[in-house]
Amino acid sequence: MSEELREVSDEQSFAEVKEQPLALLYKHSTRCPIAFGAKSEVDRFAAKNLSVPIYMVNVVVNRDFSRRIAEDLGVKHESPQAILLRSGEAIKHTSHRRITAQLLEEWVAEEPA
Repeated sequence: MSEELREVSDEQSFAEVKEQPLALLYKHSTRCPIAFGAKSEVDRFAAKNLSVPIYMVNVVVNRDFSRRIAEDLGVKHESPQAILLRSGEAIKHTSHRRITAQLLEEWVAEEPA
């Protein structure tokens, strides 16, 4: 995991994510080859967007917790998946090969400062 990505593995760490004015939540599977490409894109985004906190959930290790997050946010569980949160609410999400640094940058650029 890169230094920019903070791990989310329990309700307490997820509460921290939801407190952020703007945050990116990335759900990663260590068993999915597509996820490694998606994570590279998230890492590229992170390197250029230091002001956006990025959190990662390992869906293999934390499968039940990952599904609870999906229910809480009202976003169908997928993996890999990127979810942009504003004050704890999911405002954008995508998955698999649609996760690109460019798309994530566009999402953030659309948000008011």
